[in-house]
Amino acid sequence: MTGDDNTPPMTTRRVFRPRLVLSLIALVMFVLLIMLGNWQKRRYFEAIDGLAHHHDQHDVKASVKSLDEVQEPKDSIDRLKAYQFRRAELFGTLEVAKTQLLTARYMFGKRGYGIMMPLLVSSVGPYKRILVHLGWVPQEQVKTYLQEVAQSPEQTIKGRLQITRSAPKQKPTGVFLEYPTWLRPYPLGMHELIEDMEPRLMLQSGNLAIGKPVDPNQLPLTGYAHPVRLNPNKHIEYAGTWYGLALTLVFVWIALSLKKVAASPVSEQSEDNV
Repeated sequence: MTGDDNTPPMTTRRVFRPRLVLSLIALVMFVLLIMLGNWQKRRYFEAIDGLAHHHDQHDVKASVKSLDEVQEPKDSIDRLKAYQFRRAELFGTLEVAKTQLLTARYMFGKRGYGIMMPLLVSSVGPYKRILVHLGWVPQEQVKTYLQEVAQSPEQTIKGRLQITRSAPKQKPTGVFLEYPTWLRPYPLGMHELIEDMEPRLMLQSGNLAIGKPVDPNQLPLTGYAHPVRLNPNKHIEYAGTWYGLALTLVFVWIALSLKKVAASPVSEQSEDNV
């Protein structure tokens, strides 16, 4: 046997030695992931507050019978917020001559138009008219439907009030049966064609507005769904994802910072002799 046979076997051990560039990149990514998680957490609580607000406005408060219920300056956003998502039963005169159409709507394989027109109400408030979205009518039946409405213009319209937030530069896309056509409900633009009409508030009407299911044989079709569309749970899921990625990043950084180095046999032998 040679003298080399008594040499202790070479061993290795892991030493935590983070690299500067890698650590800086990991730090930036970690902060970003935590910020995204906090953002989703804030959105969760905002959604919870929104659900409570919707429930109070739509389900708890009584139906609005007059636009004079809230007396504020006509341009006050607080006045509009008081009506947001409120159920309403407004009596007035539907002005067929000022009909506005929503174009390119397809339902049940048919092309049709959303019917919108102002409702002239008895009001001492700042505006005498409010835009009403009555629902959808097949293209070939639009003229007949409007003639029927014109025969009985005075009606009580039931629905849900809502604030609209469309871009102010939108214009009509065309004309059908001499009525302007639009891509979407847009009181802010339509009020330029209809004098003395509330420019930011709309009454969404239809079958569902009075608690009935949609009847394909009853026009106008559709109506509105319950205004609550918020899903707080998805924000918690997103927040958990971002926080989980941040934690994973920490483990990855630690793993990449551990380096294998050769252990000194001499040092280990010295320690044994002591």
